[in-house]
Amino acid sequence: MIGRPAGALAGIAMILLLAAPAAAETPSPRQRAAFAVPHPAVPLRDVVRAAPGAAGARIAATASSARYPLNDGSGDSIAVNVSAACQQECDAADPQAIAHTIATFIHGPEVNLLTVQLDAPFQLGFDCGFEAQSCYVAGENKIVLNGDADPPIVSASREFVLAHEYGHHIAQHRDMPAPFPAAIGWGTERWSSVEHVCEGHRGGTFFPGDEGMHYYENPGEAFAESFAFNRFPEAAVEWLWAPALRPTAASLRALRQDTLQPWPGRHSFTVSGRVPRNGALVREFRTPFDGKVSIGPGGGRQLGYELLIRDRSGETLRSSRQGASFRHRLDYTVCGESRLRVVVRAIGKARKPFRLTIQRP
Repeated sequence: MIGRPAGALAGIAMILLLAAPAAAETPSPRQRAAFAVPHPAVPLRDVVRAAPGAAGARIAATASSARYPLNDGSGDSIAVNVSAACQQECDAADPQAIAHTIATFIHGPEVNLLTVQLDAPFQLGFDCGFEAQSCYVAGENKIVLNGDADPPIVSASREFVLAHEYGHHIAQHRDMPAPFPAAIGWGTERWSSVEHVCEGHRGGTFFPGDEGMHYYENPGEAFAESFAFNRFPEAAVEWLWAPALRPTAASLRALRQDTLQPWPGRHSFTVSGRVPRNGALVREFRTPFDGKVSIGPGGGRQLGYELLIRDRSGETLRSSRQGASFRHRLDYTVCGESRLRVVVRAIGKARKPFRLTIQRP
């Protein structure tokens, strides 16, 4: 992930204006509202970085480090580092209090991998950038947070910001189906399917992993902010991301399920029968989540049928064309479709048995 570059806000606003593409047709007011780019705010909630910069590494080298229990009955614990400057200057650098706050977040075993580093306010700019309230360092499973309790310029409390960062930590440790990128930039599997991230990305309205000028159209950041709202639903915090990604009851249910019962990988099932003498045999199946669907035949080298994937309207999405073989597999990326159809059509001797293995997210 790439951290947001520092720069004048006026320059960022000008870039956003100049970068907006001309519309091919006039969108409806509802479409404009859903996918509008919110105005940048100062300070930014955070940035996501793959690794600390040189200045951040020097700050981390001065920090004390110890593990603190969550005391929630789970036996889980986190590491809390306090920089040398923060030990002297910060007014809320209590490591056990940080652990107790983390304990109030929904979490899985990934919590034990977490380190929270408390910085003095002047150090936070060197670690996270001078426009950010905090940051998540993915390569180190580390949240960098202000060691002072003073409220920031915007309405989000330090606890709310910490919850946002923990949302990134959740996503860092959740799997995604091919061909999607890592969940830390895309959002978790069930949540991103409910929020139509794939469709928004294909339509050029969402920019997964973009910590730069499309920060507020980055679904990975919207997921983290949604995680914070799940913990603090009454927080008087303005939603700054694309309105289409605003939390709903359905998206928050998906977020909680992704946190507490991580997506386990693709589900496999079989479809079998006999190749029809005339016409085609059609089987419809559910595709509840986005990602790659794979359909592969079993049997001998000459299967005697053509294999197709169609949508519910009957449009062919993938085809084996000259016939399926035991080595042939059809792949199709589900992007918003709730159901697909697999079609078996005879091209040789009819009534032969067939068996298909279907893998779906």
